[in-house]
Amino acid sequence: MPSFIDSLAKNIFQKATVIYKQQIAPYVYHIRIQDEALKDHHYIPGEHLRLFVGIDRGTALNSKLRTYSIWDHSSMQGTVDMAVCVHSSGIGATWAGEVSVGEAIHYMGPKGKLTIDFNADSGILISDPSALSHMYAIRRHIGSGKAAIGITYASDVSDHYADIDGSRPFRFIKADSDPLERIIQELDVLKDKLPGRPAIYIGGDARVCKSLSQYLRQSWPHATIASKGFWMLGKTGMD
Repeated sequence: MPSFIDSLAKNIFQKATVIYKQQIAPYVYHIRIQDEALKDHHYIPGEHLRLFVGIDRGTALNSKLRTYSIWDHSSMQGTVDMAVCVHSSGIGATWAGEVSVGEAIHYMGPKGKLTIDFNADSGILISDPSALSHMYAIRRHIGSGKAAIGITYASDVSDHYADIDGSRPFRFIKADSDPLERIIQELDVLKDKLPGRPAIYIGGDARVCKSLSQYLRQSWPHATIASKGFWMLGKTGMD
């Protein structure tokens, strides 16, 4: 029997339909959902959706809600594309692995905090695979004539999937443990090569986000720094 929370969620959340699913990396699924309400949304690159993926499962409320970046949005079709990482065995990973085209999904949003800064003169985007689609979306909208440099890091190059248009515009850093030093080396090369005020976006491992943000605020005082931890070792359900 559905719980009270599940029944309430079905009534207050928006309802969309899964219309596409494809595994694009060993631990990543490309999932597209469609809903008429998404046609009316004024999309800002860097937004996310909150999905209620645990309906009719005996789990706590905070285990049912998962946050996924919007990889692409079509106001004409009323669709949102997401790249869902499944490195863990949690309820979100289970949903992504089991969901089929034609199934319903309940969601809230779009909304977001790590969104594009249209006033910046250039952009640097840094992420691990958990935030790669988020950074891809921002990069595609930075604007013609503005430099946009992306850096992604992972322990295995197979985690570095292509952008939704098939391109691979990010530099890849193989990082078996702490990638911080390698990322800083890459950034130091760029420091005096970008004109005006760059916006630097950081997403992924919360520990890397924190350390890198601290370094950049001291070493790049002319830049705007925006970061968001997408996951933290030992913690589930991060927003």
